[in-house]
Amino acid sequence: MADSDYEFEGDDGSDEEYVGSRDSSTSRAQAVGKRKTQPKAVERKAHAWERRGSTPPEEEFEYIPAEDEDEEDNATPLKSLQQLEEDRKRKRLRKDTKPFQRGIIRHVVLVLDLSEAMMEKDMRPSRYHVMIKFTQEYVREFFEQNPISQMSVLGMHDGLCIRSDIIPHTEPWDARSYHRLWIIAIARSCRTNAGDESEYVVATDQELLRELLLATTTPPVVRATQATAAESAAALMMMGFPSRVIEDAQTMCACHGVLTAGGYTCSRCSAKVCSLPITCPSCQLTLLLSTHLARSYHHLFPLRNWAEVSWQRAREKGSKDCASCLSAFPETPPPEELDNNSESEQQNGHSAANGKMDDPVGQRQMDEDEGEEQKASESARYECRACESHFCIDCDMFCHMVLHNCPGCLSRINPVEFRGRRAFSAQGFMMTAFDRLIRFESEDGKVLFGDLGKEEVPTRDIEGRKVQVLDGSVGGGFKKTGADATVAKLLCPLPRTNIVMCVGLNYKHHAEEANLQIPTYPTIFTKPADALAGPLDTIPIHKDCQSQLDYEGELTIVIGKDAKNIAAAEAPSYILGYTVGNDVSARNFQLPASVSGGQFGYAKSFDKFAPIGPCIASTSVIPDPQRLKLQTKVNGDVRQETSTDDMIWEVGQVLEHLTRGSTLRAGTCVMTGTPSGVGIFMEPKGFVGDGDEVEIRVEGIGSLINKMKFE
Repeated sequence: MADSDYEFEGDDGSDEEYVGSRDSSTSRAQAVGKRKTQPKAVERKAHAWERRGSTPPEEEFEYIPAEDEDEEDNATPLKSLQQLEEDRKRKRLRKDTKPFQRGIIRHVVLVLDLSEAMMEKDMRPSRYHVMIKFTQEYVREFFEQNPISQMSVLGMHDGLCIRSDIIPHTEPWDARSYHRLWIIAIARSCRTNAGDESEYVVATDQELLRELLLATTTPPVVRATQATAAESAAALMMMGFPSRVIEDAQTMCACHGVLTAGGYTCSRCSAKVCSLPITCPSCQLTLLLSTHLARSYHHLFPLRNWAEVSWQRAREKGSKDCASCLSAFPETPPPEELDNNSESEQQNGHSAANGKMDDPVGQRQMDEDEGEEQKASESARYECRACESHFCIDCDMFCHMVLHNCPGCLSRINPVEFRGRRAFSAQGFMMTAFDRLIRFESEDGKVLFGDLGKEEVPTRDIEGRKVQVLDGSVGGGFKKTGADATVAKLLCPLPRTNIVMCVGLNYKHHAEEANLQIPTYPTIFTKPADALAGPLDTIPIHKDCQSQLDYEGELTIVIGKDAKNIAAAEAPSYILGYTVGNDVSARNFQLPASVSGGQFGYAKSFDKFAPIGPCIASTSVIPDPQRLKLQTKVNGDVRQETSTDDMIWEVGQVLEHLTRGSTLRAGTCVMTGTPSGVGIFMEPKGFVGDGDEVEIRVEGIGSLINKMKFE
């Protein structure tokens, strides 16, 4: 439409062409005449595709792609619908989330165009209806993001500015304060003398208009300078926290002049108002609650944008479910099916998702990534750089736009692998500075604590391995020293314990093979502190204990802080970690009941009859102890093989029972019971002999290996 009012006029046109009405035939003729006097356009040069096969001029260096290159370009797969949808959702995250200071008290004037041009129907049902709809949404979102700010709505019509009574602007703003100007236009031609800090954008459709409008609800960055500091010093706003009142009889409120029962009283003049936040009609004091200030906290410390996760990173982390909503991720393709990109691109993608906030290099990488456009991830995973948890696109949007917190950082666990049961559903886990705690003797003879890392290491391969050195104790906690040391000799992970608590008959199949009735409460017995031994230690067997020596592989709990009268749901916050234990037993002092009087303690309390190790796996490595595989071998022959989901009393229930009226001190070991397959119930009997090697492995922790030596 050459004569349309919305025709875009180039910069070459004269300003005289726009003088007068466009409906005037005279002015139209003048404009046509002026166009005729313009010089002819320079003859265009032939495109590269038009000259293919010919020799281009020497002054031109245009690239002519070959036919095989065109085929390669055409072979490039298009984005899937899922990726396009994720791109659309992450448009709202294209903002700077660096921890800059942002103004939480804003004064905004929203000017609406009420001219006849708003009756155009290029937006459905019309521009006016779309504007009113988005304005209502904008007002709600604005006060959700800026609860203690003020807004004035004005309408422009025939050169006049009409004040709207929908949102009264009761407090005039300081003319010297800092201002910004946003112009969102629907028409394509507009001229503005906005400054560098102002913006002028064109909304080409309804969705873009909505996005541009809602983008202004986030407070802008406030960069302090000497000039702005002096100007804003007098622009401070005095606020008051009112008192809530409950009245039996109705009284008149100062804000609406109606009778109401209850409300808030101004902290300065004691006038009653109905709702908050509000400016007191009597003394003009801004009244609000502390929760309103708290809702603006995320503008001061915003949640950093999460990084897109490459297939390589997804395969490395092994994430299968979203850490927040537990929705399943797409399966990671095998390496041979992945596109063989350059090694540098894969490393760049990995480092972007693996930058640590406490690492200077990772911090710089994150700052650079903040300015980049947020795109869809090829693996449909998005990683928090702080806790390295993986989330889906919906949780990414919800956490950044509504929650303003990372669920993985708040819980400090690895929820990707977590399938909580009732005892572990509500409470967080105990904070630890390690993944797999070991105690060892270094090459220079020092006894140190170390962190073996996240990956499980075969027990015999730990010696000779370099690990991170930790400083601290079980009761006081551990911290990383930044130094490394080589493991010369692997020791018991605990230097000492005050007592070893044991649970008897805690597996269903073990109760069946023993033909015993399950009691109402767990069967408890103890081992003394001297029964403790380490992995790879040789267990000395007294001559009176050699006739019926037996093994019992068990998952063992290590208490991290003193616990008394705790509920099952609180148990994870008291657990330092899990290890593997062997409840070595001299059955000739235990069974039959006529020998021991039904007491188990003496038969299991000899020196080094409670070896544990090889490490203490933290609760972040073992988030759910009820889904672990346990296996016991004697000289390589499998004797016990089961899962901890066969337990009668779960870990939380065991600790709840043990702490009822009693205190479990930090460093206490709790052996949670043995599954079926012990030697005494085998036919023929499977007792352990001199020189036999017992290996007990618990999934995710490692193997406890001990050789029996008869004295």
